[in-house]
Amino acid sequence: MRNHEEINVLKETQKNAARAVKTIDALMGKVYNQEFAYELTSERNRFRDFERRAEAGLWEHGLLPKDSGLEKAKLWGSVQANTMLNISTPHVANMVIQGNSRGIADLLKVKHNNKSMGSYANELAEELMDFEEENIERLKKFL
Repeated sequence: MRNHEEINVLKETQKNAARAVKTIDALMGKVYNQEFAYELTSERNRFRDFERRAEAGLWEHGLLPKDSGLEKAKLWGSVQANTMLNISTPHVANMVIQGNSRGIADLLKVKHNNKSMGSYANELAEELMDFEEENIERLKKFL
């Protein structure tokens, strides 16, 4: 049972980080504030690191992470719709803040439903949630 719970948390951590990377990639062509672009690039690199670390944990359980083309298309479409009429830095920063908040909520939910997970998955999820909270604080100056 513990193995299954650890896998659930690793999957959510990988999915959360991958979604953040794809969102930032979709937004970068719409960001014209150089300081904000630098912040997003830095965040993207850290999210990619979390994604790789979660994938490594899944590999240890003999699992390959799934990359859904449909999920990527839906995310891209959502970003395009949300920035169609407004690409201002405050609007895009707010979108990223909402994404970080949603990521924290999703990780908390999976952690609560999988209480006896392994320490690696738990520590990685906690580290990602802390990073997302720090992102929110840093992004507030762009609102």
